[in-house]
This record gives sequence, structure tokens and C-alpha cells, in this order.
Amino acid sequence: MIAGAGVRTVEIVGGGLAGLGLALGLRRVGVPVVLHEAGTYPRHRVCGEFITSLDQATITTLGLGPLLAPARQARSVTWFKDGHRQLQHRLPEPAICLSRFGLDDRMARAFVESGGELHTRHRADQTGAEGRVLAAGRRRQTSSEWIGIKAHFLYLNLQDALELHLGDQAYVGLTQIEDERVNVCGLFRRLPRSAGPVDKSSILFDQLRGAGLGELADRLGAATLDASSQCTVAGLDYRAQFQPDGAVHLGDQFGLIPPFTGNGMTVALQSARIAVEPLRQWTRGDVDWATTADTIHRAMQRELSPRIGRARRLHPWLLSPRRQNLLVKAAASHLIPTRMLYHLLH
Repeated sequence: MIAGAGVRTVEIVGGGLAGLGLALGLRRVGVPVVLHEAGTYPRHRVCGEFITSLDQATITTLGLGPLLAPARQARSVTWFKDGHRQLQHRLPEPAICLSRFGLDDRMARAFVESGGELHTRHRADQTGAEGRVLAAGRRRQTSSEWIGIKAHFLYLNLQDALELHLGDQAYVGLTQIEDERVNVCGLFRRLPRSAGPVDKSSILFDQLRGAGLGELADRLGAATLDASSQCTVAGLDYRAQFQPDGAVHLGDQFGLIPPFTGNGMTVALQSARIAVEPLRQWTRGDVDWATTADTIHRAMQRELSPRIGRARRLHPWLLSPRRQNLLVKAAASHLIPTRMLYHLLH
């Protein structure tokens, strides 16, 4: 590691994958880093917990190799609709499946061991400023009707390493992760509020049944839910277009990619990798902050925006039952080659 004396410090607001990834990457090139995280480690997050198309350059730049070691690999995915198996296809490359609970904790520990300064339970200033990187997750849209729900289940047998279940205005992914757990993560249109208090223990099952996924709800009900792993997130908006404002935004702050791609974790980590070298140059006084922010933004526009845009255009086809039928039939009859679609989205 290069000595960090005499260089500027980078402040990162948000300790998810983008923030932690950037912090690790900067420490590997000797940059002093202060990272602010509003929560603590370890903790569960709403996430599909599988990574597709993570390039070796990102793994190397951020030093992720040892941290991804506990992951399982998935080589195929099966699609279900109305409780019936519709389509199975092999992935062009294995997906990495692992819990965010463990991964975030390992990344945070590695950052501190590298000499980084970590502040948890701290909501830092999220306005743009010189030397400050904003990586505190998505930009909440209060008018959004969408809700994400995630939970781990034990003693649940899968029909494939990855399962994707299509419902009415919903889809749900099931992923085999480490420790014989299955991560269940779904995107749903929020059900109308009931008059009484919300029963958090039943919210996943209520949303599944409301989306016509009763068979999946029954199947999950026969397994063992780890109640401590269940979490929800609201205010999701997949239409928002990023408007540059002179600040450095990474991960979901830059663009929220629909979760069916399995590319959300990848986008977060790749945005971190993109930012490492421009920020290293700024810390040494080689460039000013405005140039640094513009360089990072342009690079993310080139590398990340096209796939986010394509995923957003396909997203409505996974939510409407009529469109779902057309999409599944087209894929099953090879009118839409799944390999080509995969590469377009990744």
C-alpha cells in the first residue's frame, strides 16, 4: 500500500456496497478515507443477494476476492408464473450468491483493518461538497407505490439455484446463499393500507397473496422464516433520471436499476471502481474537484447508464400479467434469445 501522508482525505457518506467498495479501493492506493454510515454492521438489507457480470477489474481494484470467498455460484435460473414452471435457461456466466449481512460486515472490517476511519450510527451531511462522495442509497420517491421486501428462509428446497416468480404487479427472486439459507426478495405494488396496525410478520405473505402468488406463499409458509432477516424498503422509483449537480454520486444515488437483472450489486461496486482513480488524482492535487466530479460522472454515463436504461425499458414487461405471458412465450420459443437479452442488460 502506498503511504497516505500529504494527500487529501476523501469523505464518503453511506456505507453500502458503493461506499464500502470505494473506501476499500481508495485505501488500497493509500488515500485517507472517512466513511459515515447511518446504521451498523452487520445488518440485513433489502437485496436480491446475487451478483451478475462482476468484472475482474472491479474485484481487483476494490480487493474483493477474499471477501467474496463464502459465496455460492448459480449457473441457471428458472422462471415461474401462476405457480407453474415456464422457462429455464443457463446463465452465460455464473452468478455470485451471498448474504449482504455477511458481505457488508466483511467489507467494513477490511476497511477498518486497512487504516480507514469508520463512523457508524451517524447521519452525515448529504449536500455536495469538495472531497465528499454521496453513496447513501437511492433517492427516495415518496409518491412511489413500490415496496421491496426481503427475508431469509431455512429448510426451503429450490428447483434451481435461482428462481424468479412473476406475479400481478410483482416479481420475486429466490436465491440459495451460504449457510443453507434461501434469500427471498420481491418487488411489489404496495397493497392498500388497512385500518389497523401493520403486521410486519405477515407483510411478505400478504403481498405475495395480493399479487396472485398464493402457491409461493404456501411454500414459504412451510419453511422456517428467520424473522430477524426480514426488512422492507419503500419509495422505490425506477423512472428517475439522474441530473448532474456537481457532486459525486455513486451506486443507487446515480441510478436505480430494476432488481430482476441481478445487477444492482454489480452497478454499486462498478461505480466505486470507476471513482477510485479520479479521486486518487484529486487527493494528490493533480486535478480540481469540479473536474474530478465531471470525470466520474461521464465515466458512469458511458459504462452504467446504457444498461440501466435498457433494464428500465424492459421492467414493465415483468409486472403486467399480459406482458409477462408475451415475454415468457417469446423467450421459450427463442424469439428473444435469453443470452442476447442477458448481455444487453449486463
